[in-house]
Amino acid sequence: MIHDIKEYVKYLDGIHKRTMQYVKVIPNDFLEWKPSEDKFSIGDLLRHIASSRLMFLGIFEHGTWTYTGHDIGKGAFLEDISYYLEASHIKLKEGLLKIGNDVLAKKVLTLQGHEVSGWRILMAIPEHEIHHRGQISAYLQMNKIDPPQIFGLKIEQVKTL
Repeated sequence: MIHDIKEYVKYLDGIHKRTMQYVKVIPNDFLEWKPSEDKFSIGDLLRHIASSRLMFLGIFEHGTWTYTGHDIGKGAFLEDISYYLEASHIKLKEGLLKIGNDVLAKKVLTLQGHEVSGWRILMAIPEHEIHHRGQISAYLQMNKIDPPQIFGLKIEQVKTL
């Protein structure tokens, strides 16, 4: 369980920082690549991460789940998408800090309509982002682009016993 919203926000900063490392290796002309027509493109995934942050914040601020979409109007180029990711991260952080530790025990509804403590929804925020970052990693590798190493080393560089 999360006990302090300020510590949680610091944790989110790290998640965001690692996501932004991925943005740096994506070629602009690769943004709309997707493995099949019925899947999100890399640009869709990045815009979705940003829009979802705002969706999660909405449940705490307004008591409603509202998803504004991940259409290309939220960023057609990496620079625009980067701005959207940064702005959504700042808005999420500031919103959570404004609510304070009360957000942890506050009762909110899940998307399925079940009431849960706010800290459970907070746990879904990084899980959601990491899930989609993993998709981006797979997409990059499918196209022979090395994704960033999130902690700086490949497993082959770690000392073995």
